[in-house]
Amino acid sequence: MHVTEKIKVISGKSVKPITNKHKQVIDKLELMLEKGIPDLTMSELAAKLKVSLRTLYEIAPSKDHLIRMTVNRILMKLGKEALDIIAEIDSPLEKLKKYLQHANQAVGPRFKVYLQNLGNNIQSKEMIDYHEDYITSYTKELLDDAIAQNEIKTIDTQAFALLLGGIGRDFAKDVNVEKLSDSPEKSANSITEIILNGIRLEK
Repeated sequence: MHVTEKIKVISGKSVKPITNKHKQVIDKLELMLEKGIPDLTMSELAAKLKVSLRTLYEIAPSKDHLIRMTVNRILMKLGKEALDIIAEIDSPLEKLKKYLQHANQAVGPRFKVYLQNLGNNIQSKEMIDYHEDYITSYTKELLDDAIAQNEIKTIDTQAFALLLGGIGRDFAKDVNVEKLSDSPEKSANSITEIILNGIRLEK
């Protein structure tokens, strides 16, 4: 989950490398997404961004594609930040705790607005699933390392990785948010800490 100059769109398709001008447009679009985008057309988006309609179509063939690309870029940056934060930590268990705390920002209020801008289509679902699958895979890797270093009990690391990787997304569902006494992000972090403490080996 690294940020590169070539922005990957999880939709079964790839896009050509974008120019510095295109990146500046996407940076502006990120700021717009923080407040949410009403039902604007590509022409109206171009006007808001103060670029030509042609420029937007150079970046993406449709509004849905453009927003999906931008949200994907935001999530990739969040993932890179998480990896940078834990880079100097030796303990796999402590790495996992810090990594998940940062990754759970994806279900916080700021990211909820980002995700609400996505269209309800298979491509958007595939993109979100990609990021969750990455978190789950990396969580399993750290759990396996924690067992090897006698930090945690011997567990089914795949099962625990699926649980830990999906808690935030489950809590963020509209049907569950109203039942929580805290935000999905804080609730996910709280449950994550309880789970990790429960499998920790006493030294």
